[in-house]
Amino acid sequence: MAERQSTEVSADLLEALRRRAEDQGRTEADVLDEAVRRYLERSGTLDELLKRIEQGRRNRGVEPLSEDEAMRLAVEEQHAWRRERAG
Repeated sequence: MAERQSTEVSADLLEALRRRAEDQGRTEADVLDEAVRRYLERSGTLDELLKRIEQGRRNRGVEPLSEDEAMRLAVEEQHAWRRERAG
């Protein structure tokens, strides 16, 4: 069994954790363990991450989005997210 520890978490994050666990049918501990594990597995800075993403795009031969295409896609995603939240 894993060693148990305690720490302080803001009320809004704790509530989000509880909702996510309930939505997924998992325990809060399982969701929290996975989130922390994923966070710790990420290496490097944001700049390094963006460079890896750019390199992957180039390796696959994917053309970068124009500013207009990127804005259109961002707005579409924002609207879809709002529709999902509205239920």
